[in-house]
Amino acid sequence: MNRSKKIFGLLSLYFLLIGCSDADKVLETHISAPPTPAPTVDVERYPLRTALFGDLHVHTSWSADAYSGGNRLGPNTAYRFAKGEKIKLLTGDEAQLQTPLDFVALTDHAEGFEVQLPCTMLRDAPEFGLQQCRDMRSGDFDVATMLAQAFATAGVRPAPHAYGICGDDARCKSNAIDTWQRVQAVANAHNQPGRFTALIGYEFSSLLTEMGMLHRNVIFRGSDVIPHAISSLDVRNQKEFFDQLDANCVEPCEVLTIPHNTNYSWGLAFSRSDEDGSAYSSTDLERRSQIERLFEITQQKGASECQISVGASDEDCDYGIIFPPCKGADDQRCARDSSFLRNILLEGLALGTTDTINPYKLGVIGSTDTHFSDPGYVPKGIPARFKPAEGLGFAVERLLAADHPVAGAMRRFSPGGLAGVWAEANTRADVFDALQRRETFGTSGSRMRIRFFGGDLPEDLGAKDDRIALAYERGVPMGSDLKTGNPPRFWVWATQDPTGTPLDRIQIVKGWAENGEQRQRVWDVVCSGSRLPNELGKCPNTSASVDLASCDRTGEEGARELEVTFSDPDFSAEQPAFYYARVLENPTCRWTTVLANSGGVELPNDVPATVQERGWSSPIWSASR
Repeated sequence: MNRSKKIFGLLSLYFLLIGCSDADKVLETHISAPPTPAPTVDVERYPLRTALFGDLHVHTSWSADAYSGGNRLGPNTAYRFAKGEKIKLLTGDEAQLQTPLDFVALTDHAEGFEVQLPCTMLRDAPEFGLQQCRDMRSGDFDVATMLAQAFATAGVRPAPHAYGICGDDARCKSNAIDTWQRVQAVANAHNQPGRFTALIGYEFSSLLTEMGMLHRNVIFRGSDVIPHAISSLDVRNQKEFFDQLDANCVEPCEVLTIPHNTNYSWGLAFSRSDEDGSAYSSTDLERRSQIERLFEITQQKGASECQISVGASDEDCDYGIIFPPCKGADDQRCARDSSFLRNILLEGLALGTTDTINPYKLGVIGSTDTHFSDPGYVPKGIPARFKPAEGLGFAVERLLAADHPVAGAMRRFSPGGLAGVWAEANTRADVFDALQRRETFGTSGSRMRIRFFGGDLPEDLGAKDDRIALAYERGVPMGSDLKTGNPPRFWVWATQDPTGTPLDRIQIVKGWAENGEQRQRVWDVVCSGSRLPNELGKCPNTSASVDLASCDRTGEEGARELEVTFSDPDFSAEQPAFYYARVLENPTCRWTTVLANSGGVELPNDVPATVQERGWSSPIWSASR
């Protein structure tokens, strides 16, 4: 075993020991019964929509990898945490959200539904007493071993079922359906219309060679869902997944899929051919586009908006980067153009000029991908999973040098993100409808709010008392197509996280197709303080900075709120284009700097010492089918 695996194993064992010393208590936490549904309350409605924050990518002890890593906190604990209750994490630390979430979807891996609960929770199940199940419960079968076995069969479809544990196909399917029903029951019990939305969901986790992934979270509108959670064990490729999902989600069932970590897809997430090399037809792409309307732009395993030298050149793309650019056509564990949102949006414009539709009209969200059962927990400073090393020089050095078995260098991890929606009420239907119409935004963990409109808007819209009503009346919100070919005005508005860092600036990102070429441009459209964008569309550097030794913020510039009306000087009604907003906060210390300072060790030299946390709006499209 190499040094990095030893370190990862020691950390996992440490988490397991301090978080799981009482086996009976742990099992009870893992299997605790759903609560009695809360009394019905009057649902407050917001005709002009209100910002709600949530997390649509959350793993609990019902995910095999989270359990193997030491987590024994089940869905009930995760829902209670999302609602604001204090919990003890597997690290032994107590955690509580400063502000509860408005909505959440627990997305445990469907590939483990066959055996995870029978092995770890259901004492009367025939599988419970088997040696492999005993190893899972004792920690002898850890996450590194589990992942090594899983990825050893990557690229083979369908992947082998857990017949060695559950006996045969019928038994495996019965187990998977039982787990899926339990997932639904606990979500339904915690859903409180008007107060807290628990969306039913799961993760489809298709694996590639070299620890690559084609993963999607599957989110349902209400309690009407598919009979069983379709996993990568059931299909040979992505086309079959969408075919089966479409066929099984029969009205009144409604469903969305959200791809994530496309930075790990080796360019296959939005390739014109499937993972097995077969070409997608126009019908395949159209079916997929009806279901897949969102994109997870950031989470703990990095950001997937854009990357310098991978189809983009603007310096603010250097955020949440995990892999270097690919050099060879067959290289893996590297970054390709078709793994990043901006390039995918551009490819959609190109396809929309030759095919019947643009199949890649994707709105954006952020989420955490936590495996700690702590949805939305993105505290300032050191991420929760790395807190045990804080202040211990030897532990800090080892962690900053350690590799995760999937993600590589742990120092490249990000704290995680959040999903924002503009919804008329906090109910399943309203949150899902906001997701479906793509009136959404994502942040790197901040509770900043972002609105973005385009259309026949007044130049002084931001100064008007009824600006939101006017924006809806005379324009369209993010996630939409412009209604007219006349040159539009765009209005963007953002407010800082009430307990967070002031805003630095807002940018507008444009991508367009011109004479068969894909083009892009970024403008700084409004700056904090007295700064104004120059003739090149760039804000002067802010005086706001950070002291690397103490991580105290310095400088006076920064804004609680920014807004501006913007017109594209090169707009063409015949030119397919998209526009989205990117909002940057003032610089703060990156978590690796905070951690290194705590242990008195040198800062890592291959990740930034500071970071500008940010948010992204969903795009608005022009002249795109």
